[in-house]
Amino acid sequence: MIRVLRSQNYKWEKVMMHDPTTKTGECPKLKHRWMGPFLVVERSTDGLSYKLRHCETGKELRSHIHANRLKKFNDDRDAFFNKHHIVPKTALDNPTSPVGDDNTDTDWCPIKKILSRKMQNKKEMFLVRWDDQQGSKSWVPAEDVTDFAIQQYYKAKEAKKKKRGRRRQ
Repeated sequence: MIRVLRSQNYKWEKVMMHDPTTKTGECPKLKHRWMGPFLVVERSTDGLSYKLRHCETGKELRSHIHANRLKKFNDDRDAFFNKHHIVPKTALDNPTSPVGDDNTDTDWCPIKKILSRKMQNKKEMFLVRWDDQQGSKSWVPAEDVTDFAIQQYYKAKEAKKKKRGRRRQ
C-alpha cells in the first residue's frame, strides 16, 4: 500500500486503517478489520509513516501509522471540513468576489461579520452585519451566505471558547 500515498498531494486525503488485533471474546471472523475513515494530516520525512485525524471525532491519533496499514478511502472530503469547521492551509485566505449579474448588482453587498446563528423552521439562519454605510443587520438563510463567512464565524466562536476557558483556570 506504500505506492498509494506516495503522491505529492497526500495531505487531506482520506484513508482507512487496518487493525489486525482481535480482543478476547471477539469473533475474529466477524471483526471489522478496516477502521476509519481517517484524514492524512502529516507525513514523516522518509514518507513511510503518516499522522492521521479521525474524520468523525476530529481527534488526531497519538502515533504515526505505517503506510502498509493504510488504503485509500473514496468519499467527499468537503463533508469532513464542513463538519469540523476546518479550513485547509491550501485554501485562500480571502474569498473571491461573486460574479455580478445585471439584475443582482444592486442587491449584492459584502458581509462584514456574522454575529449569530439560529434554526428557524428547520432551516439554518445567520444574523449578518453588512459592510454598507449604515452597518445594517439582517437574518439570512445559510444558503445565501458564503462558505468563507460561515467558516470565519465558527473559527471566531471556537477562539472565543478557548479564551473563556483560559480565564476560568
